[in-house]
Amino acid sequence: MYGYSREEALGHISNQLLQTQYPGIKNSAFATVMETGSWEGRLVQTRKDGSVIVVDGKRVLDRDAGRILEVTREVTDEIAHSERFKVLVESVKDYAIFLLDTKGRVSSWNEGARRIKGYEDHEILGRHFSAFYPQEDIEAGKPERELRMARESGHVEDEGWRVRKDGTRFFALVVVTALYDLSGKLTGYAKVTRDITARQLERQRLLDLERSKSAFLNLVAHELRSPLTVLRGYLSMFRDASSERRRDLEERSLPALEAKTIEMSRLVDQMVEVARLEEGSLRLRADRVDLCAIADEAVGLVRALEEPPAHSIVFEPFPGELNVLGDPERIQMILSNLLSNAIKYSPSGTEVTVMLDQTAELGRVAINDQGVGIPLSEQIRLFSRFMRVDRPGSDHVPGTGMGLYLSRELARRMGGDIVLQWSGPGGSSFALLMPLAEK
Repeated sequence: MYGYSREEALGHISNQLLQTQYPGIKNSAFATVMETGSWEGRLVQTRKDGSVIVVDGKRVLDRDAGRILEVTREVTDEIAHSERFKVLVESVKDYAIFLLDTKGRVSSWNEGARRIKGYEDHEILGRHFSAFYPQEDIEAGKPERELRMARESGHVEDEGWRVRKDGTRFFALVVVTALYDLSGKLTGYAKVTRDITARQLERQRLLDLERSKSAFLNLVAHELRSPLTVLRGYLSMFRDASSERRRDLEERSLPALEAKTIEMSRLVDQMVEVARLEEGSLRLRADRVDLCAIADEAVGLVRALEEPPAHSIVFEPFPGELNVLGDPERIQMILSNLLSNAIKYSPSGTEVTVMLDQTAELGRVAINDQGVGIPLSEQIRLFSRFMRVDRPGSDHVPGTGMGLYLSRELARRMGGDIVLQWSGPGGSSFALLMPLAEK
C-alpha cells in the first residue's frame, strides 16, 4: 500500500516515514491511545513515490509488549467518489436532490432544490417535506402515503402539483427512495424532484388541440353539408326539368350555385391554409400592393356572396394609394373573413363600415359592425384555433372557428396584425394592420 519494503520501513517512526497528517493535533491521538488504549480516525499519508492517500486508521496499545499496533485501510477512491458525487449533487440545477430523515424532515439541500423550490438551506433544513405539497394533498395524507409506499416497495414515483416557497405551483415528477443501512434499518429517504410544468402544459395543449380538432371536424362537416344540399337540390331539379324549363331554371339557379361553390371553395382554402400553418410549409409573398384596391375587391366579393343582400356595406376609400408590403391573395382572404364575420354577426338591415387610414409605419383597414358584440370574458379566446365564441342569439350563425385564427396568423407572418379595437352591445370593430411599403 505504501511502496516501502520491510527493510526500508523497519526502524523508522511511521508518522515521519509516511508524513502522516492527523485530523487535529497529533499528540492528542497519541494521548488518547495511551489513556484509553485505542484511537481511530481518518489520516492523510504519503507513499514512497510521493503520492498522497487517505486511510481509515486504528491504533491499539499493547501494554504488555510496550508497543502500539496500527491498522490502516486505504479509502482514497471511496473518498474521491464520495466527494465527486457530493459535488455533482450540489451542482445539479435541473433536479432537486435532497435527503429526508426517517420522520420526513429535510436533512440536505442542493442547488437544484434551491432553484426549483425557492428555499435556502437555513429556511428548509429540519422542516417536514410536506411543505412542498398543496394543502389539499396534505389534508388527503399524500406526503405520508408516499413515504409508506417507498418503505413497502423500495421507492415510489409520482407526478403532481407542488408548491414553491412563494406559493406558486409547478408540476413535478418525483421519485422517493427508502434508504437502509447494512442491518436493514431505515435511515431515511432520498428524494429527487424535477419541474416538468412545461411538459404538462404541452400535454394539456395537445389534449385541448385534439378536442378542438374533433369539434372542428364536426363543424366542417356541418358547414359543407349545407351548400352540398343546395347543389344536390338544384341538380335534382335540372335532372327532372323539361328542356323548356331549364333555361328559366338556369337564370334563377346559377347565382345561388355560384355563391355556394365560392362558399365551399373558401372553406377548403381556409382548411388548406391552416394545414400549411401547422406543418410549417406556408409561403408568403412580400409584394408592394395597394391596400385600398384589395379592400375594394374584398368588399365586392362579399357583396356578391350575400344573396339576397341583407346588409349595407359602406366603403370609405383612402384618398390615393395606400401601399403596404404583403401577399395580396392572403390580404384579401383576411379582409373577406373579417367582412364575412361582421355580416354574420350583425342583424339584417344594419350597416357594416370599411375605413382605411395610416400611421407612420402601418396601413390600417378597420371593419365596424352593428352586431351583438363580444363579451369581455370571451375576447381572450377570439383568436384561438378551431374555437368559436358563442354570443347571444348566434347559435344559427355558420362558421368553423378558423377564420380569425387563420387571419391573425397570416397577418403576423406578413409583419402585421389583427386587433379587436372595441366591442360592446352596439357592435364590434376589427382592424387589419399591415407594414407600409417604402415610398
